[in-house]
Parts: sequence; structure tokens; C-alpha cells
Amino acid sequence: MNGKLLKENLVKAVLFLCALSSIGIVFFIVIYMVYLGYPAIINWFAYGFNSWAIPILPYMFDSLYLALGGTLLGVAIGIPCAIYLAEFADARLRNMVKPTLEVLNGFPSVIIGLLGYFLLCRQLGEFGIHALYCALVGWIVLGVMSLPLIASVSEDSLRAVPQDLREASLGLGATRWQTTIGVLLPGASSGVLTAVLLAFANAIGETMAVIWVIGNLSLFSATPPPITLNPLQQTDSITAFIANAYHEPSAGSPIYIELFAAGFMLFIMTALTNLAVRAITARRNRTIAVRANGA
Repeated sequence: MNGKLLKENLVKAVLFLCALSSIGIVFFIVIYMVYLGYPAIINWFAYGFNSWAIPILPYMFDSLYLALGGTLLGVAIGIPCAIYLAEFADARLRNMVKPTLEVLNGFPSVIIGLLGYFLLCRQLGEFGIHALYCALVGWIVLGVMSLPLIASVSEDSLRAVPQDLREASLGLGATRWQTTIGVLLPGASSGVLTAVLLAFANAIGETMAVIWVIGNLSLFSATPPPITLNPLQQTDSITAFIANAYHEPSAGSPIYIELFAAGFMLFIMTALTNLAVRAITARRNRTIAVRANGA
């Protein structure tokens, strides 16, 4: 008995150390970014994000603009796809499409960016449309990357809605489409919104795909991109700004400090999105618990 108890305590200790190490690694990365980039971070919060060596505000705006446009494109295609798979497709088609979406969700982003560059930027350029570096192409690439996540998670959320709600709606004379729009989507709204926010967070932090289609602007110019809502205007992103690194600046230089400060700001943006996801998930779990207790 003592031997079994010792083994259990040993396993618990190892698991605790693994959990603690994961927290410690994240904490160390954040502290290191703040340590190296704190002059720029303090300056930004004190005097606005349009100061320091190169203003970071345009890059923050363009990152959010690109992520929002790509996520909305993924929503426009992904949620109807999820509705069809969950409520209208037969089991054979669903079993074929769902694994395909999950495989596409793990597809290397650099390949999607490469295809976007040659199939969109180059082809549109042959028709006289200067699509290189514009937000429209970034939207399309990020939308393709967001589509599998939104469709897959939304489909799971729709199928998780209790069957009793479907039967009650159909029994009252509603059509399958009315049931889907009026009953199932509201019932799965927390899961769908979670999928959208996760896709948005992934789009903010995406690097290789956007570098191919919009992110090389900072490599050739130290001038920040303009703040504009024109999707055909040249644009950039924080991830591309960090990846290009301005030809490896020397340690301690203003650009070197700003790179780590930009990484910290990118961490804050994605962390806030993930916290919103956790808040929505916790609210959904509380609602389910209240309904179960009421039943």
C-alpha cells in the first residue's frame, strides 16, 4: 500500500512540475520581452503608440484590420458550412468533409501564403491590379486559414445542442431552416463566438502567411504603413515587422528595443482575445449548469 501511495505521490509531483514549468516558461518569455523592450513600452503608454523609433500604431491597426477582415471572411463561409454539416448533410458527406476541415486546419501557413502570393498577387498583377502588400489579399489568405477552425468548432457546437430543442421546434410547426436559425444558432452561440474569437487570435499572430502576401513592406522601407480602411492600400503587420527585424539591428539600438516591445504588444493583443474566449466559455458552462439544476 505504501508503495502504491508513493508512486501516486511521485506521479502527482511530476505532473505538478510539468504544469508549473509551462507557467514558468510563459512568465519568463513575457518578463524577458518587458526587460528588453521596457523603454519603448513605457514611452508608448505614456505618450501614445505613435512615438519612439518607428511608430507602432500603424502596425497595430493593420494587424487588427487584417485579422478582422480575414475572420469575417472565414465567418461568412465557415458558419454556413457548419450549419449544413450539422443539420442538412448526410452522415457519409459529413464524415468525409469534417476530417478534411481538420486536416486543413493543421495545414502549414507558409504554404497557404505561398499559394496566395502566386495565385493572387502574381495573377492579379498580370491584369494590372497591384495586389501585392494590399489588405484584400491578406484577408483572403487569413480567411482561408480561419475557415477550418470556425467551421469545425461551430459544427461541434451546433450538434451539441440538445435534441429535445430540435424536436420541440419541429413539433410546433417550424421548418428545419427556421429551427436552425431560431433555435439551434442561439443555443450554440457561445461555441460559435468562441470559434470566431480563436480564429481572430490566430489571425493576429499569424506570420508566415501574411509575410508572403503583405508583410515584406517593412523589409524594404522604414516608413510605417498608412492607417487606412482602403483594402487595396499597401499595409503591414506587427508579426511581419518583427520577422523582418530590419536586417538584424544591433543590441540596445532603438529598433532592437522596439522589436521586443512590439512582441509584448502582440502578446497583450492575443492574450486579451484568449481571455475573452475563456470568459465566454465559463459563462456558457454556468448557463448549462443552471439549466441542468433547473431541470
